Amino acid sequence: MRKCVAVVLGLLVMALSAVGFAADSFQQVYEAKNFTEGMKDNQALTETFTTPYGPIRFQMRKLWQTGSDKRLHLIAWLKDKRIDESYFPKVEKGYTFRVIKDTSNSELYFVIESVERACLFGYSPDAQKFVTYIDSQNYAHADRAVPCIVALKDGDLVLAFEKNGPTPTHARYQFEWDPDTKWFSYTDIGGGWSPIDEDKQ
Repeated sequence: MRKCVAVVLGLLVMALSAVGFAADSFQQVYEAKNFTEGMKDNQALTETFTTPYGPIRFQMRKLWQTGSDKRLHLIAWLKDKRIDESYFPKVEKGYTFRVIKDTSNSELYFVIESVERACLFGYSPDAQKFVTYIDSQNYAHADRAVPCIVALKDGDLVLAFEKNGPTPTHARYQFEWDPDTKWFSYTDIGGGWSPIDEDKQ
C-alpha cells in the first residue's frame, strides 16, 4: 500500500512539475524608450524582427504635416506584405516601442506605449493581420495613472498602472496566453506593488 501511495505521489509531483515548466515565460528582447522625443520631423525608425511566420519589419515615422491626432505613423510588413498601418496622436514624453517574446513558443508581441495608453499587439495567423491583445484603456485604473506593459524579472507579463504623488498607486494585471482561445487571459493582482521599474526586465 505504501509503495502504491508513493508511486501516485511521485506521478502527481511529476505532473505538477510539467505544468510549471509548460507555463509561459516572457522576455523583453528590444526596447526603444521614448524614441519619438529625439526624432526630427518626418524621421523614421525602422526595425526587423524574426518571428515564427517570417520577418516582420516596422517603420515608425514622426509626421509633421498632419494634425496632432496623427503624429506617429506605424507600418508593419510580414515578409513583403503590409499587414498593419496605424496612427497615434501627439503625446507628452513621446512613445516607447518594446518587443516581448514568449519563450515557450517563440511568439513575439509588440508594445506601443505612452503616458496615456499602452497597447500590446501581435500577428494572428488565423486573421492574417495584427490584432490588439491588450489595451490599457480596457482595464480599470486610477485617474491619470500611467500604463506600462512589461515582462518582469520572474518572466511574468503584466500591465501596470502607476501614479505618483501624495497617495501613489501601483496596481497590476497579470497575463497568460490561452492556447484554446488563442488570446490572453488575465488576473487582477491588485495594488501595493513596488514601482514597476524595480521589477521589470
